[in-house]
Amino acid sequence: MTSGITTWIDGEFIDCAQATVPLLSHSFSRGSAVFEVMAVTSTATGPAFFCLEEHVDRFLFSAGQTYMKVPFPRETICEALMELARINSVTAGLAKFFAYYPDIEFGTTPSGGVSVAVFCFNYSSCGIRKPGENDSVSVGISPYRKLHPQTTTVHAKVVGNYVNGYLARMESRSRGFDEALMLDTGGFIAEGPSANIFLIRGETVETPTEENVLPGITRKVILEVLDDMGYPEKQVHIRPGDLQRYEEAFFSGTTNPVLPIRCIERKDFICPGPLTREVRRKIEEVLKGAVPRYEKYLTRIPRD
Repeated sequence: MTSGITTWIDGEFIDCAQATVPLLSHSFSRGSAVFEVMAVTSTATGPAFFCLEEHVDRFLFSAGQTYMKVPFPRETICEALMELARINSVTAGLAKFFAYYPDIEFGTTPSGGVSVAVFCFNYSSCGIRKPGENDSVSVGISPYRKLHPQTTTVHAKVVGNYVNGYLARMESRSRGFDEALMLDTGGFIAEGPSANIFLIRGETVETPTEENVLPGITRKVILEVLDDMGYPEKQVHIRPGDLQRYEEAFFSGTTNPVLPIRCIERKDFICPGPLTREVRRKIEEVLKGAVPRYEKYLTRIPRD
């Protein structure tokens, strides 16, 4: 059986249906893989990766944080991503790539080598709906706390770390919310299961500090955009009780760069508020390649 979609594993291009790993592999059974998810966006001059260099750098950082030796240089991974996007004719979608231990292991510590797998799909091929202009979410505050940096490497994208966010999301959905908001172990607002959060009062934007959150790549771009737009932004400690002072809120992440929040528990927000709309409009321009200053974040994908 074939899928008609090509993937890249350890230097070879194969059909995606053949991309398998033993159930008893260390990374499948222990969650020891590291990964990245990156957007492919449509621009006036063709499709482009958004923040390719930043994502590959973080991928290698995550591997280093978990004592994993990736057997390919960053240039090879970048080339694989570019070629896969071309082969699969990706115009708007996602790339996802992993470093993992493929060998069967029963022990806690892996003893085998590391493999790298790279995937690149259009949204229509990977079962993910392209973000809509009118998307927004209701949010519940999860009882599951964000992992403490002294318990694991919270700034790395490790597969096992995301069980924490999975539980938070499932709990919030069981109470009728669309999404979860996680606090850190000190009781401060941290982030969503797979997104950073921004809160707005007047023309001031605040976001949690980076001690216990994944410093998102989209978050970094939004902070830069806010500075350029003349809106002061602060990285501060925010408690749930502080939410009443904010008028707008949004999540930021790869699959939905600016996702307005309608409410957090019983606190309602203007959705989308004027500043949220303005930021979203600016980010959309950045993704389309319409802002020369941000061309540095776009890597055009070659056509046939």
